[in-house]
Amino acid sequence: MKKKNLILIVDDEKEIRQLLKEFLEKNDYDVMVAEDGQQALKLAAERVPDLLITDMLLPKEHGIEVMQSMKDKYFLPIIAISGIYNQSEIKDRIPDIFVDGFFEKPLNLDEILHCVRSILNG
Repeated sequence: MKKKNLILIVDDEKEIRQLLKEFLEKNDYDVMVAEDGQQALKLAAERVPDLLITDMLLPKEHGIEVMQSMKDKYFLPIIAISGIYNQSEIKDRIPDIFVDGFFEKPLNLDEILHCVRSILNG
């Protein structure tokens, strides 16, 4: 049996975390969730995910800081999500970090799934 890819979802909105978790698990991924940046970094240190999906505005550790820390420590793709920033603002705010995908809220789950699959399945 093939090992399932592990995805870490970080969002301070419980509904978003739960929605993404359930949707991705139904599509055969293992999922960990964190409600803030510090919790995300702790979870990743315990079990490095294959992919990070993170909100940009997080309590305790900003999404940009979480992405930078993850990129510094691990080789993993990142999908950023935001209800505040749009695509052009993201490029201005994170020029030093390569983000593999970006989605504005409200999220389109089918588009996210397509992006996840293309990243993890090459």
